[in-house]
Amino acid sequence: MKFFFIIPVFNDEKSLVELIQEIKNIPNKDSNELNFIIVNDASTEELNSLPNFSNTHLINLKSNQGNQKSIYVGLNYLNELEVKYDYVIVMDSDGEDNPKNIYKLIDKCKEYNDQKIIFASRLRRNEGLFYKFFYFWYKLIFKFLTGEKFNFGNFSCIPKQYIKNIINLSTLSFHYSASILKSKIPYLTVSCDKGKRYNSESQMKVSSILLHALKSLSIYYEEILIRFLILSAIGIVISLFSIIFIFFNKFFASFVLIGWSSNMIMGLMIIAIIFLFMFFSCLLILLNKNIYRDNTENSKNYKFLIGTIRNINNN
Repeated sequence: MKFFFIIPVFNDEKSLVELIQEIKNIPNKDSNELNFIIVNDASTEELNSLPNFSNTHLINLKSNQGNQKSIYVGLNYLNELEVKYDYVIVMDSDGEDNPKNIYKLIDKCKEYNDQKIIFASRLRRNEGLFYKFFYFWYKLIFKFLTGEKFNFGNFSCIPKQYIKNIINLSTLSFHYSASILKSKIPYLTVSCDKGKRYNSESQMKVSSILLHALKSLSIYYEEILIRFLILSAIGIVISLFSIIFIFFNKFFASFVLIGWSSNMIMGLMIIAIIFLFMFFSCLLILLNKNIYRDNTENSKNYKFLIGTIRNINNN
């Protein structure tokens, strides 16, 4: 079998080299052919050690784009190579996507006759309590706002037949895994322990992690808007009924239920107006969603992001 690995990297050549060495040292009982597409996300540090590795395509981006857009470039580049292969493995270069789980993902693909994309979900994490707390609430919020369970990242195994489906996803460059989740392309998750970083601490700041989480939610902006639309409509109905009840009680009931009726009515009217504003805001955005759709990035213009490409084949 022939595999392609798509690996984004930014200023972490040491980890990348260690990752590739570890992948090549995994027992290869079927004499599988391993090929690498390294997407250098405009690193400020030169990648000097890669010539030691054969069957490698090094793509240097013109400017820093983030790992999601790097994956997008790698997948489109592979699709245009028009070569024969069986699986694509997408993974990060820092070691947290444990290479020992690669064949676990591939075996699960084979088990389902290559009819599903297989993602690695985190069975055990190595981050601190702050990150785990944040991630727990992120999953709850994502489930509440979208109705979907989302507990996996980039680490995945893609059968070749799904590559064209994936690169045609309009939001692929924005968030790889969330785009596939929304697309309804068949997928499964396999529980895998998270590996330890090879070198240093993560270069992602808290703001970058938060932005990445918000991007995954933005993929579902239509679903989220509809939920807010329904919520605001319910809020308007409840507020109006409450106002009518208080008004009736003040002027027509034989007993006084609330002493501050006027203030209550005024407060509820303000709440109703807020919900009404939310309702029409969501409605207008949904009706004009084509205005906000980003059509500037698709599978045809990814080349504008690429500076140089170097193919390393020292067999």
